[in-house]
Amino acid sequence: MPAAMDAVASEGVVLDLRSGPYAALWKPSREIAERTVRLRVLHEVAPGKRMVVSHFNKATKGRIVNGLLRSRSRPACPADLADALRQGGWQIEPDAAMTSIDVVVDQV
Repeated sequence: MPAAMDAVASEGVVLDLRSGPYAALWKPSREIAERTVRLRVLHEVAPGKRMVVSHFNKATKGRIVNGLLRSRSRPACPADLADALRQGGWQIEPDAAMTSIDVVVDQV
């Protein structure tokens, strides 16, 4: 798995959609890690109260990837990815280092 991932992640932003148990299967090199953004989907169930989406997590991530592909977005860096997600209508909250982006949804 590491050799295959390193080959396909050789350029551009890597959008990491893996759940926790799968994250152990590949750890990106430092160079790739600098371009890798972990995506997490949160459901706002009440103002200020959020829960990690579990059941509809894959469907939401699929809609996000579908939107990125349809827009023909090719982000060169994590900040470009955040911009593309916002342009796609997603409410996002990136961390300060741009290594993780929370997508906040009010419906699952």
